[in-house]
Amino acid sequence: MSKTEENLGEELYMLLAETLNRRVNRAVQDSMRGEYGTLHYLTYIKDGESAGELSKYLHIVPGRMTDILSSLEYKNYIKRERDKEDRRRVVVYITEEGLSEEKKRRAEIRKEYQGLLKKLGKKDTLELIRLLKILLSYDSEE
Repeated sequence: MSKTEENLGEELYMLLAETLNRRVNRAVQDSMRGEYGTLHYLTYIKDGESAGELSKYLHIVPGRMTDILSSLEYKNYIKRERDKEDRRRVVVYITEEGLSEEKKRRAEIRKEYQGLLKKLGKKDTLELIRLLKILLSYDSEE
């Protein structure tokens, strides 16, 4: 590897670390692995999912997932039911109130990133999205 490639790799690493550690991005990461991530999953990926699958998808330990589901249930954003065929399995459904809350939080996230969109412009935003998709598809073990 040339010295330039080595420096590029280090600069890329440092910029990614700095980006991920920004307050707004930490807030997004926390929300995507918490209540909002759960509501988002139930809204756009699969309503009626098991608590275990939610835990796996969101990369949350089962105990934390239970806390999140309890909080969401208390707020009437979800309902939990035992699976009729396997009583050990808990299935989670989003409620109308949960759908409303998910839309509200989604609007807040859009608003939060409007400044960045204005700064980048449409062309650069689309390029950043394209590059981030490549980044997300990269597996260093391939």
